[in-house]
Formats: sequence, C-alpha cells, structure tokens
Amino acid sequence: MATEFSQIAEDLASAPAKVDAAKRDLMRPSEAGAGRIHGLDGLRAVAVLVVLAFHLWPIKVPGGFIGVDVFFVISGFLITTLLLKERNEKGKIRLGAFWNRRAKRLLPALILVVFTSVAAATVVNTDLLVGIRRQVLGALTFSTNWIEIWVGSDYFNDAGRALFVTFWSLAVEEQFYVFWPLLIIAAFLKFSPAVRTIIALALAVGSALLMALLFDPNAATRVYYGTDTHSFGLMIGVALAFAFDGSGKLLTYRWWQLIRPWMGFVAVAEILLLVAIIDSESAFTYRGGLVLASALSAAAVVALPGVPNIFTRLCERRPIAWVGERSYGIYLWHWPTILIVNAAFEAIFTVRGIAVPAWSSIPLIIILTFVFSWASFRWIEKPVQKHGFGKTWDLICDAFRPKDKMFVPAIIGLVMVAFFVSAAIIGVLIAPAKSQAQLAVEEGERAMAEQNAKNAPGPANKGSETGTAWPKEQRVPSGDRIVGFGDSVMSGAAPAMY
Repeated sequence: MATEFSQIAEDLASAPAKVDAAKRDLMRPSEAGAGRIHGLDGLRAVAVLVVLAFHLWPIKVPGGFIGVDVFFVISGFLITTLLLKERNEKGKIRLGAFWNRRAKRLLPALILVVFTSVAAATVVNTDLLVGIRRQVLGALTFSTNWIEIWVGSDYFNDAGRALFVTFWSLAVEEQFYVFWPLLIIAAFLKFSPAVRTIIALALAVGSALLMALLFDPNAATRVYYGTDTHSFGLMIGVALAFAFDGSGKLLTYRWWQLIRPWMGFVAVAEILLLVAIIDSESAFTYRGGLVLASALSAAAVVALPGVPNIFTRLCERRPIAWVGERSYGIYLWHWPTILIVNAAFEAIFTVRGIAVPAWSSIPLIIILTFVFSWASFRWIEKPVQKHGFGKTWDLICDAFRPKDKMFVPAIIGLVMVAFFVSAAIIGVLIAPAKSQAQLAVEEGERAMAEQNAKNAPGPANKGSETGTAWPKEQRVPSGDRIVGFGDSVMSGAAPAMY
C-alpha cells in the first residue's frame, strides 16, 4: 500500500506535464477498432458478477440486477466517447464502420449462445423451449424487451423466466447503438459540449421520471424493460462523455488527483451496499433506487480517466480484468446455463428418487459459465473482432484443406456445429406451447371445476351433499368440511385429491 501511495505522489508531481498525454490516451484504439479505458474492465467485472450472484442466490443478493445499470452507464460513456473521438480526429462519424464494429463485437457470441442453448434444452428438457420462437426472434433482432412487454411476461417471476430472458438489456443497448449515433450527427453536434451535457442529463431525468410515474407494483416489468423508461443510465454515461469532451481541465487539478481513487472506492462500495439492500418488489427501486445506482456507477467511471492511481490499478489486476474482458460472454451464457443445468440435475435426481439439493448445481453452473465464456472469447469473439467476418470466413474455409494443420479440428468442429444447428432447428419446431407443470395445473383446475359442479346444490346432487351416497364403511367428510391451502402445486395435485 505504501508503494502505491508513493507512486501516486510521483504522479501528482508530474500531473500537469502528463495531462495532455492522459487525455490522448483516454481512448486507445485496439486492433479491432474499438477503444479501451484504463480500469473499465474492473467495473465490468463488478457488474457481471453481481448479476450472476443475483441469479444464483436471489434471496441473499436481492439487488444484484443493478449490475445491468452499471453496464448501461459504461456503454453510454464508452460509445459516445468513441463517436466523439472519431469525429474530432477524422472530421466525421462513419456510421457504417461504427455499426460494423458493434456487429463484430455482439453477434458472434450471441448467435453461438442462441443455437447452443436451444440445442441443449432440446436434449435436456423441452419444457425449457416454451415460447422459444419469440425468444429467438427477440434475441436475433435485439427486440427482446418489447416482445416480452407485449406478451406480458414477468422478469422477476421465477416460474415464468424464459431461456433468453436476460437478453432484454442487450436489446436496450443495441437500440441505443442504432439510434444514438444518428441523433449525435443530426442534433447534438450543433451544440456546445456544455449544452450537450445538459440535454443528455435532461433526457436522463425524463426517463427516470417516466419510470417513476408509470411504475405499477403489479407490472414492474414494463418500466424495467422499457427503452423509454430505463435509458437514464445510458444518458448519464452520455453526459459524462460530453463533459469530458468539453474540458480536460479537471485532470490537471491536484485536488482531483487526490480524491479520484477514493471516489472510485466509495462509489463501488455503495453500489455493493445497494446490491445487498434493495429488491425487485420495492417501489424505491423504480422511484430512485436504479437512478442512484446509475449515479454511483457514473462516479466510479469518472474516477478512471487520467493518471493511473491505486483505484485504476486495482481495477486492472489480472483476475478482475480477465472477468471484465469476458463480461459480455459471461452475461450471455450464465442464465441459459443455470436453467439447463438445473433441469438436467432435476432429471437425474428424479430418476434416482432423490430430492435435488438447492446448492448442488451451483459449482457446475459457475464452472461452465466461465469455461463457455472463455472458449467463446478465445475462438469466436476475438478472431472476428481482429479479422472481421469476411477474413474469418476465409480462414475457416482454409482450415478444411487436407494438408492444413487445422484440418482434423475443423472437421470435428463442423460435425459439432451441424449437430447443434440441427438440434436447435428441431427444438424450435417441436417447442411445446405449455410446460408440463402448466399442463398439470390446468388439469387440476379442470378437475376442481368438475367436482365443484357435481357438488353444487340441486336435486341431482342431494345425496352427495348430505353424504348418504357413500357406503357407510367409505364415508368421508363432505367437501365443505375440507380446506386446502397452496398455490399452483395444489392445483396440479387436485386430480389425485378427488
């Protein structure tokens, strides 16, 4: 720790001389044409890990879903900074090149997860395929949030969660990627950086107010999913980018260099506090809680640009940065993996007549999530980002030449791809309209309705009403003397109770 503070003191002494270099280095282009902010992978790691924890331990980590809001702030800041940097350096924003970079970043892993997950669900349990056609459509067109709003699904209802339910946030971000560059070119570049910042903050306030006003305790998913009601994090990130574009003087102040690391630590600590105390059923979450999480995320992001310090160095520690670099894949893989592994465990334990321990699948889920995201990043995402779609396709085709050293792995890969694609197509075609659990509940409700009709007062049911229709040795209390308490499980058991 002492070494870190000594380094900070040296950095402060030379801060004015380094500020210009720090501003130029704020966004470093990579080989794929994207950018990098020092320490940003650490914040990504925090965001994806709390989301993963929320889905694995929803009771112990009730507010883990705010990790998505951390992602929104990061995306708003990063994308806007990249666009402004391109405009400042090249005099214009090339929309085609920007969208191509986004496609190379998002599509390869997404397509892999969709086909692999549908194929695995087809093999493990077809109940996981209920509603899969609309889910695949939403995933591949980045419209999951609005499709799920239209069908009335509930994100926070465990029984109704779909295979690709978490893709709603990808839809919100992709819609931002499509329309935000157009707005920057058409309107925002006409104003000074200060005015742009104010407008972005006004849009953030408008989105937050819309969420607060439209919030319905019985239908929270609408405001949580809506692009209109959940864009404040993105716009707060945009406002930060505009503010940095307008002035770099903040980086030259010594007092700022002193408070930067502590502001970052405090912001992250308060985000984790929110993760522990807020929940999806509280009105505070939608009327200030998510906005507060976004503001704290912005404070953490603000602490990153400039001379490296203890906070940025910690965020760039290899284990943390490793998770952050693969955060997109981890986010994509974790939820389908949870559903499929849990379904497989349930099938295995049921065959053996053993109740499934609640914790038993968690270690395997975590291992598979990280292995899948690592493999996807290594062999799918990075090659496409580095070479592009066309060059990557050429490399794949070259691998099928008999004399190529990759010939055998390529053949094995082709067989695996053919299997997963075929299984996924079959899964989409045979997907049931309702799960077995839902069918059992409906059958139970029909049985109860029929029995209630038989027991209704009337001449035909007089014997049943008094109980004289039963032989003496089999006589049981009449229905009005028996009470059962339960939920859908009780409905599903109804046929066996009559």
